[in-house]
Amino acid sequence: MLAVFLCFLSACSSAPNSLTYYLLHTTNDGSFTNRDVKQTVVLDKVTLPEYLKHRGLVYQTSDTNLHISTSHLWAEPVDEGLTKALISALVSKDIALIRPDHFKSEETHHMSLHVNDLVSTYEGEVVFSGQYRITQASGEARVHSFIFKSPLSNDGFASSIKAMRSAIKKLAEDVDSSLNQPN
Repeated sequence: MLAVFLCFLSACSSAPNSLTYYLLHTTNDGSFTNRDVKQTVVLDKVTLPEYLKHRGLVYQTSDTNLHISTSHLWAEPVDEGLTKALISALVSKDIALIRPDHFKSEETHHMSLHVNDLVSTYEGEVVFSGQYRITQASGEARVHSFIFKSPLSNDGFASSIKAMRSAIKKLAEDVDSSLNQPN
């Protein structure tokens, strides 16, 4: 009886697992200040796979398995962090990415983003894939598929977040190129 009671007390006194929160975007980005933009794009919609709608960071452990962490969490929903990171990456290309509630004119490009994957893998890289659709003011639309891979510099979620940011910058370069393609 005494042994059971001591086990119970030791379980109650053990410290709970600490939680670590992560941002997909950077908070010290100065690219927003006093930039002249050459184009404005309205981001109408971001669609995520179900596994990215959880608070826990995701790691692909094999070809078929994902692990969703319970102690390493997103500080904000992934679609918000992704949007903020993409806004920052496009500002560096002199493109303003804005939300539809901030811009009422139809005389600009519109974009929707469908994410298939944004995950750190057991192969030591981040995979970011999906499609984006850009609709011109004339109504003509083009769909662009993408898959970007960024290597992890170290183990751990912090390294994964940095690789995700790198993959988002690659998407911004691709969007910039597609906006500058002739019709």
